Amino acid sequence: MPVRKLIFFSSLIILPVLYLAMYLVEVGTRHQPIAQTLKFEALLVLFVMMALEQVYGYRYAVSQRFVLARDITATAVNKYLTGAALAFLVLPLLLYLPQHFLGRKVFIASPGALGPFWLQVILILLIVSFFRYWMHRWQHSNEFLWKLHSYHHRITDLRALNTEVSNPLDFALRNILIFIVLGVVGFDPLAIILTVPATNISGQISHWGANIRAGRLLNTIFVTPEVHRWHHSAIIPDGHKYSVNYGVEFAFWDILFGTYHLPQENGVPLQPERLGHPSGIGDEPNYLKLLLAPFGLYPRAWDKPAPVPAE
Repeated sequence: MPVRKLIFFSSLIILPVLYLAMYLVEVGTRHQPIAQTLKFEALLVLFVMMALEQVYGYRYAVSQRFVLARDITATAVNKYLTGAALAFLVLPLLLYLPQHFLGRKVFIASPGALGPFWLQVILILLIVSFFRYWMHRWQHSNEFLWKLHSYHHRITDLRALNTEVSNPLDFALRNILIFIVLGVVGFDPLAIILTVPATNISGQISHWGANIRAGRLLNTIFVTPEVHRWHHSAIIPDGHKYSVNYGVEFAFWDILFGTYHLPQENGVPLQPERLGHPSGIGDEPNYLKLLLAPFGLYPRAWDKPAPVPAE
């Protein structure tokens, strides 16, 4: 079989295979010392996705070399520092509330009070995805939250390496806060451990810069790259005020609340030709500006002309 045909046919099945493989790797290494200190599994997944991007090249790909340093910095900060910092700031307050009012460290006396283990896993998946959908919508409609989140929308091409390019506060509100709250509520810790990879993997794959076809079933359940590219379209689809496809893990929330958008032609999903900020602002390679500017702490004297993206 010619290489081109092999790549085409494999692109039809690579997405479910990658979902399963990534989940098994993350769960299988979660209790290993190296996973706890270096998040080995997350780096392995990232490198595999970056390698596959070279195999399944996206037809509208745009060079991201001029923002490489920012992408690496943002990924490192949000993978290794943001969660710990948020827990340090928020956890004392969340623990104080049940201790003060209930005399214990959680709102529920025991994990068993929340139902059987399998039900808790399902509940966590639904609660997390529901929360992240609405938080994401709010980050587009609230003026201050949009200042934080808009830097994520200045990327001009979805790549595995820019999945976590966000201001840390923006990232924490959407991706970390809900898990801390669920822990304090009293859900079984093992149920949370098993669902964290499932929710994170979909977010990583949604930014995968690969030319793959997910198929109608996956595109209506999960936030695939075909679905998420429309969320990052430089032109907001007609009939929508801020954006479309706000789901982080699951696309069915968008279908349920009327924000799903994936046009098709002859049964094949169409893709936006240009990604980027809706107002036309160029991408921001300066991580310090991404970090400080939303709070008005970035001096204009530090500004330098942004480099011209490579053709």
